[in-house]
Amino acid sequence: MKKTLFLSTFLWATLWAQVDLSISFAPYVTYYISSIDLNTGESSLPIFTGSLSTPVYPPDSVLIAVEFQADITSEALNMDGDILVKVSTDPFWLRAPVTLSNTDLTLDTREIFDSEGKKVPLKIHVDEHIDLAEAEDLQNSIIQMGKLPDGNYHFLVTILDGNDLSTVLAQDDHTVQVSTPTLLQLVSPGGALADTSLNEIFTTYPVFQWETDPCTVPGGCEYFIRVAEFNPAEHASVDQAIESQTRLPLDQTLEFYPVGAGVTSFQYPVTDAGDLEPGKVYVWQVKKSFGTTSGVESILSEIFAFKIKDMSSGESGGGESGGVGEQNLTTLETILGSSSFQAFFNPGGELENFVPTGNVVLDGNAIDFTTLQSYFTQGFPVTDSTGTVQYVVPEIISVEVSE
Repeated sequence: MKKTLFLSTFLWATLWAQVDLSISFAPYVTYYISSIDLNTGESSLPIFTGSLSTPVYPPDSVLIAVEFQADITSEALNMDGDILVKVSTDPFWLRAPVTLSNTDLTLDTREIFDSEGKKVPLKIHVDEHIDLAEAEDLQNSIIQMGKLPDGNYHFLVTILDGNDLSTVLAQDDHTVQVSTPTLLQLVSPGGALADTSLNEIFTTYPVFQWETDPCTVPGGCEYFIRVAEFNPAEHASVDQAIESQTRLPLDQTLEFYPVGAGVTSFQYPVTDAGDLEPGKVYVWQVKKSFGTTSGVESILSEIFAFKIKDMSSGESGGGESGGVGEQNLTTLETILGSSSFQAFFNPGGELENFVPTGNVVLDGNAIDFTTLQSYFTQGFPVTDSTGTVQYVVPEIISVEVSE
C-alpha cells in the first residue's frame, strides 16, 4: 500500500513538472496610467500574452495556478524592485492548451476557454499592490504626467503547482525600460533660415542627419522626414513652407516619408522624390513615432533650411568649375558627411570657393572620383589568408588640408 502511494505521488510530480509556458510582451515605449489600474493590476491593453500547455493530458491533467507581478526600479523615485501589483488565480486544471493574457486577469473574470473551446474556471485575487499614499514621489509623478514615470519595469509570470503553491513549474519575465522620448534635434544640412548663405550644400542628394535619445524598445521608434521648397514670394516662415507642397514625400496625400526604425541619417532618394534644384532654398523636418499604451504618439523636430549652391557661375579659387567640379563636390560631401564638408567648403572654411580638380591619389596610385566613392559605398577589396575577397568600408579618422 505504501509502495503504491509512493509511485502515484512520483508520477503526479513528473506530470506537474511538464508545463510549457511561452510569453510574448507588447513593445510599448510609454505606459499611460489610464491603461493600468495599480490597485488591481487590470489593464485594457495587452501587456503580455502567454500560452500554457503540457505534453501529456491525462484524464484530470495538471492542476496549476498563475501569478503575475509587476515591479519598478527607478533611481529618481528611490525605488528598487518595489512591487506595483501582484495578482494570482485559484488553482485550475490544464486539460488542453490555454492562451492567457493580462487582460484576463481581472476581478470580474470568471472563466476563459481552452483550445478545445471548453470553459476553464478562473478566479483572480489581488495579493499585493503599492500604496500610492505612501509612495508620494510616484504618486506626484503620475499626477503630473498621467503616465508611469521613467524607470525599469519588471513583469513576471509564474506557473505554480496547484497542489503546492510554493512549487514553481514554469516562469517567464520581461524588463521594460520606460523612457519617454523628448530629444529630436536636427544636425545637418542647414540651420536657421536667416543663415542660408552659411548653410549651402553642393549636392542635390544630401544626407540628412539628426540626434535623438535611444529607443528603449528595439524597432519601437519609427522615423519620418518631410522636405519642401521655401519660396520667399509665397512663404512668410519655415513653418508655412514645410506645410506646403513637398518634394519628399512626392505623394501629397502623405504627411511624411518613412525612413525606417532606429535610424539617425537618411540620404535623399533618387526615385519617388521631387528634384532638388541648385540655387533654391529647402526646409526639412523629422518626425519620431513610438508606441504607447494609449496608441502611437509622435514628436517633431525643429525645421532646418538649406540652400543648394548654384555652380553655374563657376566661381572658385582653383580647379574645375561646372559639371565635373560639381559632381566631385557632391562625391566629397557624400564621403565626408554634410557637417565636415560644410566646415571646409562653406564661407569661412579653408576650402571656400574651391572646387576639386578630380585628381585623387591613394597609396601613390591615381584613381578617379567614381572609384573613390565606390570604396566608401561598396567597400575596399581585401583578400584574406584563404584567398577570399571581402569588401571593407573604410572609416574616416581625420581630414586635413595642405597646400
